[in-house]
Amino acid sequence: MKKQKMTYLSSGMVGLAGLVLMGLQTNDAQAATNGTVNYADGATTVWTSPEVGQKPARYLATNQQVTIQVTKQVYGQTWYKLGNDEWVSSQFITAGDATAQPAAPTTAVKNTVTANFQLGATTVWADTTAAQPTGEYLTYGTTKNVIDQKDLNGTTWYQLESKGWVPASYVVLNNPNLDGVTPITNAPAVTPVAATTTTTEATTPAATTSKPAATTQPAQTQTTTTTQSSQQTTQATTTQQAPQTNTTTKASGNAQTVINAALSQIGTPYVWGGSTPGVGLDCSGLVQYAYAQAGVSLDRVTTAQEGAGQRVSLDNLQPGDILFWGGAGASYHDAIYIGGGQYVHAPQPGESVKTASISSYFMPSFAVRVL
Repeated sequence: MKKQKMTYLSSGMVGLAGLVLMGLQTNDAQAATNGTVNYADGATTVWTSPEVGQKPARYLATNQQVTIQVTKQVYGQTWYKLGNDEWVSSQFITAGDATAQPAAPTTAVKNTVTANFQLGATTVWADTTAAQPTGEYLTYGTTKNVIDQKDLNGTTWYQLESKGWVPASYVVLNNPNLDGVTPITNAPAVTPVAATTTTTEATTPAATTSKPAATTQPAQTQTTTTTQSSQQTTQATTTQQAPQTNTTTKASGNAQTVINAALSQIGTPYVWGGSTPGVGLDCSGLVQYAYAQAGVSLDRVTTAQEGAGQRVSLDNLQPGDILFWGGAGASYHDAIYIGGGQYVHAPQPGESVKTASISSYFMPSFAVRVL
């Protein structure tokens, strides 16, 4: 098995960017095996690569049969190679012989959890440090099977079949219809296990006066990522208030054009990779469209849009600024700040373009000012 340094790109349905520079483990010599597409809420994307810079190659339907040729491990996540320049994350494929006889019925009853947070989506975390989202989000009323449970620091965590974790404060156990349960309308504090990585560097990225280079040096990326992980862990382990934003500043003419264009798309369905106003948009597609109405041409994906302007502090936001979630060079979501602590964005599959408030539950990582 061989290792080399390269950048991991998230395979989730939300956002178009990757995560961080990490070790890549490759298993090139293995026998081909069958697999079945298990994602039931839409089409599953086949990527040209599991690495940064990947592009959609084609799409797979639910229960479609595939052949797994090669397996790669990227930052602890398994990817399956289906053909030349065709890769799919293992979370969307159930490996095994599709022609095999089904297993004998079992009398074991699986526990379930049902998302009960009504004002937004519940994040599924990679582990109980709550430092890295998996890219999966549970809308209100979504039910998932539970395969494990941990009680840590007074907080109960449930592990889903998709391998991600959710805190008990956002879900209801074994009540898929939410009978007699009052919906959660605030963001409860989460007390996960503290991350082992620490840093003394500032968590607010320094402002720049020019666009960053297209390729970030590995050492710089690692520093930013470590800082971001520490910042996210701190947010998850303490009850925080949203940053003190400049709520009295009015948008300039061009910024107001951007905001008006974004607000005009409220109600437009989220479509992964979508860039058609009124028909389907994803997060970066909405940002690209809104800025185009002000005569500003932005690249298509979140990581490219990071370099569109000057980095600014979350404590000094102005209407029209672009908010980003995720590490610098590895953002997975973005939105347009509209003032008053609010932003407009295309959240995730199953939802439409809408406004939301900045909160410690889903805190932006940094912002960029283009206008």
